[in-house]
Amino acid sequence: MKKIIILATLFILFLTVGRNLLPGKTMFDFHDETQAARIQQFTLNLRNLQIPPRIAPQFSFDLGYPVFNYYAPFPYWVTSAIHLAGFDIADSTKISFLFAIVIGFIFMFLFLNLFNGFFPSLLGAALYSTSPWLAVEIFIRGNLGEVWFMGLMPLVFYLIYKNRKYSSPLIFLMTTLFLGFILTSHNILSLIFLPVVFIYILLLENKLKNLLSLFLAFAISSYFFIPAVLEIGFTQAMTIAKNTSYTSHFLCLSQIWTTPSWGYGGSTPGCTDDGMSFMLGKPQILFFLVGLTTLFAYLKRIEYFRLILFFGLGTFLAIFLTLYQSSFLFGFFKPIFSLFQFPWRFLSFALFGLAFIAGQLQIPTKYKKLALILIIPVFAVFFYNAKFFTKLMLSKEKYNLEFLSNVYISQRVAYKVSEYLPSAASYKSWLELEPQKNSQEIKDPTLVDYNFVSAFDGGSIKTIKNEPFVKQAETKSKKILVDIHYLPYWKILINGNDYIPTVFDKLGRPIIDLVGKSVITVKYQQTPVEVFSNIFTTLSFALLLAMVVIKPIWIKIKSLK
Repeated sequence: MKKIIILATLFILFLTVGRNLLPGKTMFDFHDETQAARIQQFTLNLRNLQIPPRIAPQFSFDLGYPVFNYYAPFPYWVTSAIHLAGFDIADSTKISFLFAIVIGFIFMFLFLNLFNGFFPSLLGAALYSTSPWLAVEIFIRGNLGEVWFMGLMPLVFYLIYKNRKYSSPLIFLMTTLFLGFILTSHNILSLIFLPVVFIYILLLENKLKNLLSLFLAFAISSYFFIPAVLEIGFTQAMTIAKNTSYTSHFLCLSQIWTTPSWGYGGSTPGCTDDGMSFMLGKPQILFFLVGLTTLFAYLKRIEYFRLILFFGLGTFLAIFLTLYQSSFLFGFFKPIFSLFQFPWRFLSFALFGLAFIAGQLQIPTKYKKLALILIIPVFAVFFYNAKFFTKLMLSKEKYNLEFLSNVYISQRVAYKVSEYLPSAASYKSWLELEPQKNSQEIKDPTLVDYNFVSAFDGGSIKTIKNEPFVKQAETKSKKILVDIHYLPYWKILINGNDYIPTVFDKLGRPIIDLVGKSVITVKYQQTPVEVFSNIFTTLSFALLLAMVVIKPIWIKIKSLK
């Protein structure tokens, strides 16, 4: 009976909130319009065996753009895998969003079911996966990273809870891997999650085994974290992030309950002029209050009081941190909050807390059979909130023309993620080249002639190879310009000899003096820091496998308390 209910609920999920995320002939646009191009470039890396992907070689006029070195990669591993399986990029994006929702629903149910009955747990899972905020993240913001973070959060909490008790090498392996996945799902939310998951582990018994999982997860994720931290100076990211006005984007409490209209604009200062909604959902809030009330009534019977207190207080704290009333904290934590960009990012944690407490709804023992009646709000919430999970759809042809054309990928997309412009380039000069609707941008013919070498003295250039990661040309010119944003991941050879440039133009392109006939080769290769981090990740993963496969080691691991 319960399996049938679960299957029916999943069917309704696909029918309601998931109906516009199924493969088809249409696609929708959103704020983060670069998603399609990033998936295309990430997949291009994989097809060229550039693993892990670190640069988008065709962004910024084909000069190379290190976006993947600093952008949490897990959602792109998943979405690119779907694309490589045969789906086009639009369908791959939709399927990826849908997978995250389904995973969030299933594991929110399983996590809640560890503490409470079947139907309250199902209700909490339904509330979590149908929130208008989740619809905003998908159909308005188009944020793959945040949606996947929300999908993985209940899964990680569930595995950690299981891992603290069960002496299963598979559970230990899965806990470690999925901790690594969530830590690389979104730059900012993953950073916030670290102290949250650390405290959660400390609240459970057998802490050492889960702390070991967390340490190994961090080590396995080092292929991303080490370069992202040590090589952040390669880009303009820190400077641009600090220019975001964090305090202009606080919310009023009423915005979490309702919205003047369901818009597709952005976040603005104040409480009335925002172009997008910040509702967590009326059913979500109401059932949170119902669950909280029943918890107080049955407090003495609850064995997991510390977890209830942790998630309950965490919910109120997350909501508080989104509000103007918390702005005084900005003065104390300005360096940290400036990197978060928007206080309403805490809504993802608030939603989890609402659903968790709602799922703790206590039913008196003599009325347990009446718990079946909760199936009505479970199904109702899917249909009630389905209206948010939609948008005016575009034809695939129009979507691809706008967001996957060669011109868009080469000339436009980098300006949507301008913080990753290599530091060798002048940000001001680069902005002057951004294509404008009135065509008033500065034109540079060397950027659109499809040659990667330009001669200052008009000498002949013979392009031998011009591929995304390897370029080669022959020239008799005495002075040339090489079309790459130079950073240490580009290896330049002149007649087979290594050459390190010292003179650059305003875009960070090397200017090289030559003598006689020369063959110029430019190859992409990862930096020593990146190679080290890859090796560290590989060794950490090998260590994890050894822990779960080699029996004497596992016996010691499972005995950790």
